[in-house]
Amino acid sequence: MLTNRQKTLLNTLVEDFVESGVPVGSHTLMNKHQLAISSATIRAEMKKLEEQGFIEKTHISSGRIPSIEGYKHYISTLQTEHDASAVSHENFDELADKLAADTHYFSVVTGYYKARKIEAIHLATVAHSLLIIFIYSDGEVEHEQLGWQSPLSMEELLELNQYFNAMIHHENTTYTPLNKQLVSMINHYVNRRLKKPDPVIYKAGQEFLFDAVPQDLDGVRDLLSYIESDTFIYKLISMNDDLINVKIGQEIDDSLNHVSLVTKPVQTEDIDGRVAVVGPIMMSYRKVFEGLSAL
Repeated sequence: MLTNRQKTLLNTLVEDFVESGVPVGSHTLMNKHQLAISSATIRAEMKKLEEQGFIEKTHISSGRIPSIEGYKHYISTLQTEHDASAVSHENFDELADKLAADTHYFSVVTGYYKARKIEAIHLATVAHSLLIIFIYSDGEVEHEQLGWQSPLSMEELLELNQYFNAMIHHENTTYTPLNKQLVSMINHYVNRRLKKPDPVIYKAGQEFLFDAVPQDLDGVRDLLSYIESDTFIYKLISMNDDLINVKIGQEIDDSLNHVSLVTKPVQTEDIDGRVAVVGPIMMSYRKVFEGLSAL
């Protein structure tokens, strides 16, 4: 258990290190922040913080840097200071752009529609392929191109459209289209949409991703691969807490040792989801928390 003085020194050290990128020594803490304690006392307290695993020595300086545990303790302090209520915003695209511009970190907003229903399905032939169009209750329209290249007559398309629209509205129908292979394939796409619609995703600030893992091309590659994966989006959506939540390094993924993820709930009348910021472990957490709280 840390004393109030140790908490103050740890939080100050974290913020100084994030700002400067340079290990922080006792003289720096005393002179920069005009602390009412001696340099010797600061050194003694820093030694205790080091023994408890909150700060670490480096090989290039006599100063100290935060450990992962040090960052986590600092983050827990920020969580008590900032508003964790869900962001209410109708324009997810605008929200992602604003957060990226304010924080200078990669930002993403994603979520699922709360109760979006498929109102209608329309099948059409386009350029020797079959297109299935989903029309939702909120007016949104999505489509998928199906791997079916055999020609279909207008009569067959009409029958398929009637059959699948009757199915999604639970209407009784005794008619089944003759082409059972095609019906089975379309059923796969329709049932997938009925079970779990695709998430809404907006991203901004991709240019800041290279700052998250500087001078590490493999790290950049792993990070780019991860944020483009379904795993990343589903991880965000699955966070159902009401906090400004922070995951560090392998808490996100085994390949992301130097990355932090800060998230907060976001909702509209129709969508529940998360807004998130991705950056280096040495990110300016206070700036990110303030940016999220201001949304």
